[in-house]
Amino acid sequence: MRRYPSIPVCRELLFPFIRRHMALSEPAPFYEGELLGLEHLQGIFALMRRREYRGVIGKCAYLFCSVIDGHHFSNGNKRLAVALLTYSLLMNGKRISAPAMDVMREELKRIFPKIQWEEVRAFRYPHEYFLYHLALVIADRRQKGAISFTQEQVAVRALLTFVTI
Repeated sequence: MRRYPSIPVCRELLFPFIRRHMALSEPAPFYEGELLGLEHLQGIFALMRRREYRGVIGKCAYLFCSVIDGHHFSNGNKRLAVALLTYSLLMNGKRISAPAMDVMREELKRIFPKIQWEEVRAFRYPHEYFLYHLALVIADRRQKGAISFTQEQVAVRALLTFVTI
């Protein structure tokens, strides 16, 4: 991985993006004011550089799962995880190219059999549904089942490999 997210990138780019584009039905928190959350986020950024998280996809899976599972902010953790994941993939030469909706839905169901699919009218593209449902399933123990953090990352890595080029 060549480019990692940072707190300055979050403050200048991602937090404003989330407030403008990802807070249509629920307001996003003022992440910048949650100092403990920022401190934890900085720790996640440092840990994702470790060798045990291999390649762009492995590091992104760790980042995504850590932000959601850690629940370091008062609200907006799933949205932040999606924004950080998207930023990290794009900045490192990966594109999200979700296949047809039914294929993507089946792949999510294959990895997470208890997933509860929601129809969201605001989404137009399969990758939006993919990211939304991936964040929901990681945040919900009932949907993801009794898996370890490592197993969760393996599942997310498989799904990211499925939708990136």
